[in-house]
Amino acid sequence: MSFSAEWLRLREPVDHRSRDKTLLEKAAAYLANKDEPVIYDLGAGAGSNLRGTALSLNTRQRWVLADYDPELLGAALDFLSTWADKSRPTAAGLELEKSGKLIRVEVKRVDLNENPAPWGETKPDLVTSAALFDLVSEHWIDRFCTALAKDKLPLYTTLVHDETAEWSPSHSADAQMTAAFERDFGKEKGFGPSAGNKAIGYMARKLQSLGYETALAGSPWQLEENDHALIEQLADGWANAVRETKSVPEEVIQSWLAARRARGTACVVGHKDLLAFPA
Repeated sequence: MSFSAEWLRLREPVDHRSRDKTLLEKAAAYLANKDEPVIYDLGAGAGSNLRGTALSLNTRQRWVLADYDPELLGAALDFLSTWADKSRPTAAGLELEKSGKLIRVEVKRVDLNENPAPWGETKPDLVTSAALFDLVSEHWIDRFCTALAKDKLPLYTTLVHDETAEWSPSHSADAQMTAAFERDFGKEKGFGPSAGNKAIGYMARKLQSLGYETALAGSPWQLEENDHALIEQLADGWANAVRETKSVPEEVIQSWLAARRARGTACVVGHKDLLAFPA
């Protein structure tokens, strides 16, 4: 499972404006007394979660960006170097200065399906992720939460898809396309059958059963005219997913896609953020 750097680039500003600010503030408060907290970012991709989180955290930070795709990890270093006010290469990754923050970054290629807790014996101060857990299976979530609880680590995860997208203006094929997309979304994505829209609620309940205190908050995408390039890519992705199901005639897909790629299309995509602390 991987995503193009271009898709991640387009969604980044929407991700950053959509995340719940209250949960981010609570995560920052939890780390406030740490001299240099270590944050372990799972499925880090091109580093967007760091860029959306780090400026709210401590003056000094250390991040470990964990992902299976070496090209995305390389892109993360490139994007972070451009994002920072100052950037210096290190043996493990980069040392960044940004808006008064000193951020040390390590990139680490890991297979999260094989090992959902790749931090090993060196336990971080916070485990985080963005747009990851809706792609994994309930079984994988069980394994991950059990490992997290064993090490008594807090979790801050954002932008987990929890509701089907709502498109406007309406189209006669919306219901048909949505049903087919949801069927495809539940397929194997490298971690077993995807938990999809049920993932964030399932994860919160699992962590509660392991003694965690959890807080959920909405972080929906509100896509409008200024987000047209992202809307086009989202619609293309939907159409391709629906084609995989072979349940919707191609002429219906094409009609729907043409309408969705037209100027004036808007879309709301439901997401939730989760903050969980061990009791």
